[in-house]
Amino acid sequence: VGAGVRARVDVGRVHAAVVDARVVDAAVIDAPIDAPTDAPTDAAIDAPTDACVATWTNLLGNPAFDGAALAPWAQSTTIVRPAAQMPFAPQSTPNAALFGATNNANDVLTQTVAIPVTATGLRLRGWQCHVTTDVAPDADRFRVTLETPAGVTLETLVDLTNSNVAATCAWQPFTWTALTPHAGEQLVLRLRGQTNASALTRFVVDTLALEILACP
Repeated sequence: VGAGVRARVDVGRVHAAVVDARVVDAAVIDAPIDAPTDAPTDAAIDAPTDACVATWTNLLGNPAFDGAALAPWAQSTTIVRPAAQMPFAPQSTPNAALFGATNNANDVLTQTVAIPVTATGLRLRGWQCHVTTDVAPDADRFRVTLETPAGVTLETLVDLTNSNVAATCAWQPFTWTALTPHAGEQLVLRLRGQTNASALTRFVVDTLALEILACP
């Protein structure tokens, strides 16, 4: 009887060995399957390969006012002038935009632009050089707005007066950022200079760029 039991036990051990071998073999087989050998492939698939780097792009035509024609700008009076008609040289020769060349001025310069639907940012950059002889507080004003074609003001990019202006000037760069990108909208960029009846304030800008931030 003992031998029979012993035999059955040995057979059980053999079976266990076979089972254990299968377990080992299964582990070996499963290892390549379970290992993240396809991770690089998944990474390539999951990576944002279509992501872009947004860049700033100018939308203005004739941004430095130096074209053979003024278009696409429109001016209410003679605002864009050559150096010979200005108190100082333009930042970019031969022309610059001078607001307030006379007393009681109401000078308006506009350009209409279409903002692409892809725009995520909007700003106006350029150069400015303002000079005044008027000491009366806030007597003369310079304002830049974004408007609808119907003339509704959407936002004001800058609003300054002769109280912000010195008696002499040097060309300085500026960047005025819009509160929203106005994506998909038709906008009118309006620059307006107004003066009173005495003492001049000349607001001068040059080399403008109305830029959108968007993927190319």
